[in-house]
Amino acid sequence: MMDFVLCFIAFLFALIALKWFKQTKKSTLPLPPGPKGYPIVGNLLQMPTVTPWKTFREWSKLHGDVMFLDLPNQPTVVLDSVEAAFELLEKRSDIYSDRPVSIMQQLAFWDWSPGFLRYSQHWRAHRRELHQFFNQHEVAKYQPIQLRECRAFLRRALHSPNILDRHVRHIFTAIIMKITYDMDITEMDSEHVLLAQEANLALSIVTMPGVYWVDHFPFLKYLPKWLPGLQFKNIAEYYRPIVEKMRSQPFDEILQVMREGRATSSLTSKLIERLQRRSGTTNLSTTDDELARNVTGVAYSAAADTTTSAAQSFLIAMSLYPGVQRKAQEELDRVIGPNRLPEFSDYDDLVYI
Repeated sequence: MMDFVLCFIAFLFALIALKWFKQTKKSTLPLPPGPKGYPIVGNLLQMPTVTPWKTFREWSKLHGDVMFLDLPNQPTVVLDSVEAAFELLEKRSDIYSDRPVSIMQQLAFWDWSPGFLRYSQHWRAHRRELHQFFNQHEVAKYQPIQLRECRAFLRRALHSPNILDRHVRHIFTAIIMKITYDMDITEMDSEHVLLAQEANLALSIVTMPGVYWVDHFPFLKYLPKWLPGLQFKNIAEYYRPIVEKMRSQPFDEILQVMREGRATSSLTSKLIERLQRRSGTTNLSTTDDELARNVTGVAYSAAADTTTSAAQSFLIAMSLYPGVQRKAQEELDRVIGPNRLPEFSDYDDLVYI
């Protein structure tokens, strides 16, 4: 009990010291408007833990589409319009391209992803390798894989439309697994599908803004997890091995295939071979090994999550706006006809779609 009291007192002193330091360093430039917070902790106690976007939306109606949240150690700006996002993140990307350090992402082993790396030479190396495989010229090479999996998706959707969300997750995981690791995913309960789903669930949990106080008070990660309020340690410990496995298991499988001399045309094998040629040795350095795992891992996880989400949103939109769907179907009937499915070569003729 005494340990808990001492930790609590130390925590209060840390809060006060942090607030004092922030005030002494405060810029004279005005901040965007935002909800009024509390002394010392700012808006931390007001941060939503469930569907935060709804709360942000309500706040933006009062404070505008560029809104400031006073969070200890992580002052945050929320953008609530496409125009504001484009103005700051696209036109001024040289200013706003850096990322904050998230202790929770580190604890759950999601800090390796290029999407969360600091803006640096290390990040540029990752972006350069990703661009090699996903630039406008290269992606055309993946069209046969996409068509094959789309046909398989349509068969599954016709057979069991009641689990359409699972079919959508299956198709995009299958496409990226074939491109990245040359692996065929034929079952939606495949280990790789479920692994990506669980790892991305972890990402959505640990990146919830304002939920984990350790992101605002990093010293909390050094306290024993039995103390009240430190459940974040249990969450991170549970998901960390899942994320590690998602990133490394398929990569290690490709390494084993290459050591056995078996051919593979995967993105992973091509990346490994290029890094080997660059270094002049068959053994990857620690830096190159990490780079290859990060690049292939982010391709795998992103397609299995954000691309899936975009497709599911599209299907919801088609159900909500049947007039749009009918217009698209009319164009398909007119351009393609009833005897075949669309091909990529039909793209320019499908103007509305």
